[in-house]
Parts: sequence; C-alpha cells; structure tokens
Amino acid sequence: MTTSAEDGPPRGPHIRLAGADDDGPLLELRMALDHETRFMMLEPGERERREALPSLSFRVVAAEGRRLVGYVGVAVLPYARAWHRGQLVVGVRASHTGRGVGRALLDATVRQARERDLRRLELTVMTHNRAALALYTRCGFQVEGLRRAALRVDGADVDEYYMGLLL
Repeated sequence: MTTSAEDGPPRGPHIRLAGADDDGPLLELRMALDHETRFMMLEPGERERREALPSLSFRVVAAEGRRLVGYVGVAVLPYARAWHRGQLVVGVRASHTGRGVGRALLDATVRQARERDLRRLELTVMTHNRAALALYTRCGFQVEGLRRAALRVDGADVDEYYMGLLL
C-alpha cells in the first residue's frame, strides 16, 4: 500500500511486482512461511530437500504398432502433502473414440496409480464434452465442482467440471 506525498509517509508494506533481486529474499520468505503456517503446500524443511525427491508422475499410452492413438499423463506434485494425488490429462485420437481405448487407458492408469500408492486421481473436463464426462463417470470419477469460464476456446468462455476418484 502506498500514499501520495501529500498524504504523508506510506502506511504498511510497499506493494510492487517482484524482480530478479527478490529471488533470495523470496526464498527466505517461503522457507519462513513453511515453518510458520500449516496452510502452505510445503512442510518445514521440504523446500531444501525437493531436488532429491523421486518423481511419481507417469504416462500410459495406447499404441497400434508404432502409432500412438491415446494417452493418459499423470502429474504428481513433488510435495509430501500432495504425493497421494495425480492430476490426469487424457487424450484419444478422434479415429479411436468410442472403441474402448479411453476406458482401457483409464483402467491401466488406476492400476498403476494404486501400485504407486496414490489415493486420489483428479481431472477436468469441459462441461459440454458429454462423451468424456460419461466415460469418466463410468470409471468412477465424480463431479466435485464447476470451474466457470475456466478456458477460452475459439474466443468463447468454456466451463469445466472438476472431477475426482478416490482409490
């Protein structure tokens, strides 16, 4: 917060965009917050250990010969508080929709997630993508929320459902 010269000296902190000179102080602030509150993503001391953490992320693909026709990417955040959940991105070629490829990919993804001790999978789907919504629901995902105007597609706002599956 700032004030003009005629208002007197500024009250409270000066708010500004961070610059390159703030990298060190910002790291120090983040490390302090990790210890001061339980509402941040990282636990105390975890920020210093992050480089040594194994990645739990993985991908599952569907192939016909050497040609890939579908995939599921599972991103797992490298933070102890989020190691149990994977964020999915699912894609199947238009030529292979309605042929069981998506279901087979999701079944394999769930098996792999369980082997990696994940306890939750989550994804987003455009609300008008009825085929994908039906597939995810058949696979056990539940709509947990609506993200209004989450995307812009062809110049139009598009809503998404946020969906989750507890393993």
